[in-house]
Amino acid sequence: MELDEFKKSWDAPRREGAEPGRHTRATLERIIERNTSALGELREKSAFWNRIGGWNAALLLLLTVGYLAWNYHRGLGGSALAVKLPLVAVLVGFALFSGWTYRRQEEIFSENTVASSREALRRTLTAFNKYYRFTNAVFLVVSPVAFYAVFELPSLGLPFATSSLASVALTGFSFLIRYWYYRAVFFSRIQAMESNLRELEEAPGV
Repeated sequence: MELDEFKKSWDAPRREGAEPGRHTRATLERIIERNTSALGELREKSAFWNRIGGWNAALLLLLTVGYLAWNYHRGLGGSALAVKLPLVAVLVGFALFSGWTYRRQEEIFSENTVASSREALRRTLTAFNKYYRFTNAVFLVVSPVAFYAVFELPSLGLPFATSSLASVALTGFSFLIRYWYYRAVFFSRIQAMESNLRELEEAPGV
């Protein structure tokens, strides 16, 4: 009997247009609509950068392999080419990592579509926050080495200190551009989704 009475007390406000947690049905629909809109925009932007990132990664791989083939054709000795292989490996690894980051970002905003609105939103936000922290950490470590490889691979003859300083400076500049872009395009929508999640958590059963 107590269970039946609980079900009746739960269903009554839903039939009247109100939800537990001080939300009306119309309010919840607006929250879910805002969330769906933000997810759609982030998915669309991520898909665009996934295409661009794939092209960039392929281009970097082709240029790296082409550079080695060109030097081999010029008669560069095997020992001299072997010295450059670690630098080539860095650029290949950076290209593969860059391609993965864009693919993963698009996946984050495309998965969890069958979960409840609240659970899907929670999973998406958690995945994005982990992704952003992880990619930033890897970028700050790998990017200076990749820039250094760009300077050293063509044998420009720059001093080690000069190449290292330029690599660190370019990494910092690239990181600032990346942060500015995410702040302008992603963070405002992520914050709105976090606000949506807090509101949805006040309404059990969503």
